[in-house]
Amino acid sequence: MDTFLEQINELQELQKDLVSIHPLLADYYPVVVAFETLLYIYDYSSRTQQYEWVKTVPDDLNIPEGCLAAFRVHHMDERMCAVVTDAAFQNFEQKVYLFHEFVHCYVNEHYTDMGDRLEIKHKMEQIKRVTWELDYEFPYDNEMVVQRITSLLSALKSKDLLQVKEARVALFSSLSEEQGEYFNWLEWNEGYARYVENRIREKFGLEINHIGDTAPFNRLVFYECGSEYISLLVNEQPDLHTDLEQLFVRIQTERVQA
Repeated sequence: MDTFLEQINELQELQKDLVSIHPLLADYYPVVVAFETLLYIYDYSSRTQQYEWVKTVPDDLNIPEGCLAAFRVHHMDERMCAVVTDAAFQNFEQKVYLFHEFVHCYVNEHYTDMGDRLEIKHKMEQIKRVTWELDYEFPYDNEMVVQRITSLLSALKSKDLLQVKEARVALFSSLSEEQGEYFNWLEWNEGYARYVENRIREKFGLEINHIGDTAPFNRLVFYECGSEYISLLVNEQPDLHTDLEQLFVRIQTERVQA
C-alpha cells in the first residue's frame, strides 16, 4: 500500500543520518509488510535512491499479527528481508524496530558462519528443528537460574565490568554446556541488534529499550543482557562496536574459560 511505502521512505531518509552510529546502516534491505491476507513487498532502488513497491502477493508465509522479524523470503529470491505487519507503522517508536531488523539482515549476510561454531546449532540442524532459536527449552523457571540472571542484570545496571563478569561466571556454572551456548548465541545475536537499536533511540530522544529485564523471564532477557554487556565491552574495547566476529569470540571464550 502507498501509505506503507511513504513511511518506509521517510525512515530511509532518517537512516542516512544513522550511518554515524554504525556503518551497517548504510545498507538497505527489502521490507515485507503483512496486511490482512497479503504481503506488500518493497525494495530500495539505487537508481531512484529510495524504496519502491516490488510486488503484492498472497501471504503464504502466515505472518502472525505484530510480527517483527528478519529472514530470507522466497518472493525476493531468498534475500534477507525485514518482515513486519501494519502494527510496525502505528507510531514512530514502533517504526524504529525496523532498524533492529535491518541489523539482523546485516549480521545474517555478513556473519553467516558464526553459528556453525556452536554444537547446539549442529544438533538442531540434525533433528531439523528450525525454530530452536525461538523455542529452545531454556530453564527460565529454574530458581537458581532466575536468581543468577537477576544478579547479572543488577550487575549490568551498576556498569561494573568486574562485577558483571563474576555474575556471568556464576550464571554459566548453573547452566549446561548447551544452555550456555544458547545464552551466548542469543545475547550476541539479539543483544547486538538491541544494542544498535538503543543507540538509535538515544539519537532520536526515545526511551531506551529494556524490555526483558524483569522476571518472569523469557527469551527477551537475552536481548537485555546482551545489549547491556555489549555496551560495557565496547566502552572497554571500542573496536568491538563493529567487529562482530571478535565480539562473538570474546563472549564465547569467556564462558568456556569460566
